[in-house]
Amino acid sequence: RETWSRRLLQRKVRNYEEDVELLERDIVRKVAPEKGMQVVKLGGPVYRIGVGGGAASSVEVQGDNKAELDFGAVQRGDAEMEQKLHRVIRACLERGADNPILSIHDQGAGGNGNVLKELVEPAGAVIFSRRFPLGDPTISTLELWGAEYQENDAMLCRPGDVPLIKQIGHRERCPVNIVGVVLDNGKNAHHVDTMPIMPQVVLSEEEDDNELKYLDGSYVKQGVRHPVDLELELVLGSMPQKVFHLDRKPVIVTSLTLPASLSVLQALDLVLRLPSVSSKRYLTNKVDRCVTGLVAQQQCVGPLHTPLADVAVTALSHLSLEGVATAIGEQPIKGLIDPAAGARMTVAESLSNLVFATISDLKDVKCSGNWMWAAKLPGEGAALYDACVAMCDVMSQLGVAVDGGKDSLSMAARVGKDTIKAP
Repeated sequence: RETWSRRLLQRKVRNYEEDVELLERDIVRKVAPEKGMQVVKLGGPVYRIGVGGGAASSVEVQGDNKAELDFGAVQRGDAEMEQKLHRVIRACLERGADNPILSIHDQGAGGNGNVLKELVEPAGAVIFSRRFPLGDPTISTLELWGAEYQENDAMLCRPGDVPLIKQIGHRERCPVNIVGVVLDNGKNAHHVDTMPIMPQVVLSEEEDDNELKYLDGSYVKQGVRHPVDLELELVLGSMPQKVFHLDRKPVIVTSLTLPASLSVLQALDLVLRLPSVSSKRYLTNKVDRCVTGLVAQQQCVGPLHTPLADVAVTALSHLSLEGVATAIGEQPIKGLIDPAAGARMTVAESLSNLVFATISDLKDVKCSGNWMWAAKLPGEGAALYDACVAMCDVMSQLGVAVDGGKDSLSMAARVGKDTIKAP
C-alpha cells in the first residue's frame, strides 16, 4: 500500500464568530423577483478590496500565489459602515408587515457579479455601472463587478418603497443606491427570430441609464457597451454538477514514543500551553462579554469568574425568560485518526455542551457546519467527504440539521520548502 507522511500544526490563530438572528415568521421567506422590482445596494462605496478573494481563499496551498494577487484579495473591515448597514436593515425589519425588503443577499466572494445574479434568479435584470459610488475613481468595470468589498448587501424592493429606504439610509448615514431593475420573472422565455431569449443579467456602461427602455423592450443594443450579458440558465440553472475524483490515503499511526530526556514537569508545561487545555482567561478578559445587556450566560461562571461555561445563552428581550442557547463542538485531533469518528464526536460535543440549557425540542436545534480543511491536497478531499457523510448520518439519526455554515478549504500554507496543513 502507498504510504505518505504529513506535517500538521496550527500556524495561525483561528477566530470563529457566530451570531443568531430573530425574525418574525411572516418575513422569513424571500419574495420571488418580479419585473419592475428595484435592485438596491446598501453599504459603502466600491473599493479595490477582495479582488479575486474567492479564488485566493480556495488555492491549494497559501503562499503559491503572486504577492500582488494575495494582497488584492485580502479583506479590510470597516466597523463603522458595518454598524450603519446593520441599523438600516434592522429599521426595515422592525416595520413588520410593512418591511420594504423583499429579498436580500450578503455580498461575498465574486462581489457584484455573484450577489446580483443570485438575487434576481430566475429573473433577468439590467445593472448600470454608473450608479455605483466609487471609493476610488480609478476602479475599472472588471473590478467593480468582481471586488468583494465588505459591509455591502444587495436587496430587492418595490419602486414605491425606494423613498422610505433612502430616508432610513440618510438617517443612519448609510449609502443607498438603486443600481438596476428586474426585467422578467424568468418563467416564460420568449423567442426572437426563432432563437430563445432566456433571463439575463446585463451590466451596462451607457451614459443614459433610463431603465424604462429595458422594461418596455425599446432599447437598441447596437452601440451600447455591455461588459456583461449573461444568461442565468448557463451559470445557475442547467450548469452540470462538478465531479471530483478523490483518492483515499491510508493513515499510518505509530505508537507514541516520548523522548528519554522529557521530564514530567516539561511535559506538563507543554500540555498546559495548549489552548484546548489552558485557561481561556487571556481571551475573555480583554473583550466585553455583555454587549446589548441580553447576555444571560457568558464565558465566565462561578464565584471566581472562571471561563468554563459550556453553553452561551442570549435573552430575547430584557424582560424575557426565553432566549437562544449556543454551543460549539470541534474535534480536529480525533479527525487525524478517523475523519468520520471526528465528525460524529464533533456533533456529540456540541450537543452535550447544549444540555446545560433547557431547550424546546431537539428537532429545533440547527447547526452551522464550518469546514476548515486542506481539501485539495492528496487524500484530504476523500477524508472531508467521509467526515461529511458521517456527520449527516448521525444528525439524521438524532433529528438535528445543518442550515448554514462556511468552508475554508485552503488550510495549508507554504513555509520555506515545507507544506504545513492545519489539523
